[in-house]
Amino acid sequence: MRRAVVFVALLGAGVAWAAPAAPTTARCAACVAALKARAEPLAQRLKRGDASAEAPLMPIVTASYAFVGTVYKQGVRSPQADELLRRAEQAQASLPPAELTRLQDACQREGDQLLKDANQLERMIVNRAARSRIDKLRKK
Repeated sequence: MRRAVVFVALLGAGVAWAAPAAPTTARCAACVAALKARAEPLAQRLKRGDASAEAPLMPIVTASYAFVGTVYKQGVRSPQADELLRRAEQAQASLPPAELTRLQDACQREGDQLLKDANQLERMIVNRAARSRIDKLRKK
């Protein structure tokens, strides 16, 4: 019986070790800023009534909220989160366009992976937040 308990404990520890490491708060802020910059032109189109902007905008917003959820789970709240985002936006303002695009592409992939790695409840929360954001943009 004792061996079974030890085996289960080790198995559980192995599962925890196998889980991917969460990105740092700085990386999350950088990705939210990069994805925000990518989303802005599409968001403006959606606000003006261009419904065709919604399909390409939704995955960007969803990936961004995956990073927001990650930071939230790490205990970061406003105003600290706002300050991290402000600093990331400031740092990215001087990036050459090609470098910003590479960062946005990497962040999109990372955000998609964060969502895939999330549990069902976390995915539901992120998807609901993204849908709510898109709905608000459409109503403006």
